[in-house]
Amino acid sequence: MKVNRILIPTDLSEQSIAAFKLANFFSEIYGSKIDLIHVLPFSLYMSESIDHLGLPLDMDKDIYPKVLENAQERLEKLAKTHLKHKYIGNVKVMVDRKPSIAIAEYANKNEYDLLLMSSRGAHETTYFRGSITEKVMRQSTIPVLTVDENYFKKGFERILTPIDLSAVSFSAIPLAFELAYQFDASLELLYVNELYSGDGYGFVAPSLGISNQESANALKVELTKYFNSNNQFGLALEATEKDDSFRLLKSEGASSISMPVKVVIERGISASRVITEYANDNADLLVMTTHGRTGLSRFFMGSTAGQVVQHADVSMLTVRPDNIKLD
Repeated sequence: MKVNRILIPTDLSEQSIAAFKLANFFSEIYGSKIDLIHVLPFSLYMSESIDHLGLPLDMDKDIYPKVLENAQERLEKLAKTHLKHKYIGNVKVMVDRKPSIAIAEYANKNEYDLLLMSSRGAHETTYFRGSITEKVMRQSTIPVLTVDENYFKKGFERILTPIDLSAVSFSAIPLAFELAYQFDASLELLYVNELYSGDGYGFVAPSLGISNQESANALKVELTKYFNSNNQFGLALEATEKDDSFRLLKSEGASSISMPVKVVIERGISASRVITEYANDNADLLVMTTHGRTGLSRFFMGSTAGQVVQHADVSMLTVRPDNIKLD
């Protein structure tokens, strides 16, 4: 996993610093440099400028410089307070009418390895986890990780990766595997039998007559084919006596890593609802690719991922399948 440079967007609230602790963790492992960015929405920028200044005032000399300077000072204070000094990089404040687009474009342009955001901002609003986060995920070409406050309490103990029958969705598994290893967490794969659905490519969701064990066995076959065809991940699937689990093996020189992986099969009409409810009850971190193929034409980033982003109460990592970097 390549995490040399991390970008943290923040609204300067206490709630938004949940991402800072996780950034420090990544920096300790990978030596990541951490940059901060604060985007002032243009309308808020103007109202706050005028509210905090008396009259008469000069737009160019008073409003713009003072508001930007104040935000810059607060951002630098957050960095010094919550980040380890040797990992602090650039600290930037900007004004834009559309913060989500500004964040994504800045991250894409500067080729960060990870965009790390808190799931809640000031007053527990959905400034991040909600419309802005979803828009950032749509626009970003780099992985986006939103972290909730529960990370402060216990870290990541249970990692969940939703998959369908596509290689695209399988591509999130190596990343989830590495995170599970680094956090000493359990790893589960969730497959949703989305009933009565077809995607126009000849795939139809399994019928009610197919058992969960049969579905799990079919998934193992497809996963074995995937890892055999993608040697760059260095992963191999090893069967176990249990129908709902297997082990993933990764060789690293003379040593190897072996990790148990549980396969969970759930049935439902709405994939997003099943993923959200299962994740809220059984996971601390949800790792998913932004696109896939199943009963919906675009399983993830589209109706499904959008709904999961808005309603899941756990940390989430979304990544474009063509931009997964493991070294």
